[in-house]
Amino acid sequence: MKTNPLTADATPSRWANRAAFSPLRLNCWLSWLLGVGVGLLATGSVAAQEPKQSLGLDQQIDQAFKPYAEGWEGIVLSPAPSMPWVLMLLVVGALFFTIVFGFANIRLFPLALRVVSGRYDTLEKSGTEPVIPADVNVVDGDLVDTIRNEHQTGEVSHFQALATAVSGTVGLGNIAGVAVAVATGGPGATFWMIVCGLLGMSTKFVECTLGVAYRDLTPDGIVHGGPMYYLSKGLGQMGFGPLGKILGLLFAVLCIGASFGGGNMFQANQATAQIQSLFGLSSASAAGNPAVEPANWMQQSSGAMIGLLMAALIAVVIIGGIKRIATVTEKIVPLMAILYVVAAAVIILVNVRFL
Repeated sequence: MKTNPLTADATPSRWANRAAFSPLRLNCWLSWLLGVGVGLLATGSVAAQEPKQSLGLDQQIDQAFKPYAEGWEGIVLSPAPSMPWVLMLLVVGALFFTIVFGFANIRLFPLALRVVSGRYDTLEKSGTEPVIPADVNVVDGDLVDTIRNEHQTGEVSHFQALATAVSGTVGLGNIAGVAVAVATGGPGATFWMIVCGLLGMSTKFVECTLGVAYRDLTPDGIVHGGPMYYLSKGLGQMGFGPLGKILGLLFAVLCIGASFGGGNMFQANQATAQIQSLFGLSSASAAGNPAVEPANWMQQSSGAMIGLLMAALIAVVIIGGIKRIATVTEKIVPLMAILYVVAAAVIILVNVRFL
């Protein structure tokens, strides 16, 4: 049995580590139970009613979820009094963090660019050698120690971490989100999205800092962290242990729902709609058409089939863990960003006469 340098005791066996209880394992079990419950709910709802017309599987699932989605929408987006309370909470919180940390979203942006571009890679590889760039503040040595520790215990590089984060937000926020905002509130909505995005950088700065400060490192080098951990540990250190555990568990459960909705369903729905439109497979057109024969199940359930194919492709990536996700995203995200900027420039040039 090998002795891990990160701990003085012998490293437990891999099977013992897997058997150990952790919030991550709780999340996995909750995700699985929620998925099973959703499947049973959708199946029961569809079986309990006789549809008046032939519906594709994707439409049946949509009808089963619609009442619950509308109920949550009414709660989260309820006005307080002139704007949704969740929007007010996010903006006020982001503004608070921006002021308290001295506009870190703007002041530390050059440092972030240097870190991502590899400016401090030599510092990471130097170990205990005093190879410190001139622009690094070494008043107490904390930053230097942190960077060296990240090289030894981190699972992904700085750029891989950035690519992984961008891959999950740029589509929902910068493409679809802007389109929905402009369609709902007019062109002026883009200005407020930019302002909120700049303020939100401070919130992300706080989240990432707390995530690193309160993360767990298992004996076999696996990192576990996130709001579940720093809510529980941070509030526990302040004497609010039970509250921290409740909030951490609540966040984990709600995060599962958000990952299904904003993290998966929206993107999958938009991609499926484009594929259906391109190849004429829209199940909506087949649903109310009496001329469609029952044998044409492929067209009626094309949405579900495309979704299963996308799920299989994604599973190949995420089953490999954060390291495989980071390896894939660091190659895809730069290409995605280039295509996005080029496509936007082409659209603007083609329609410049209307400006």
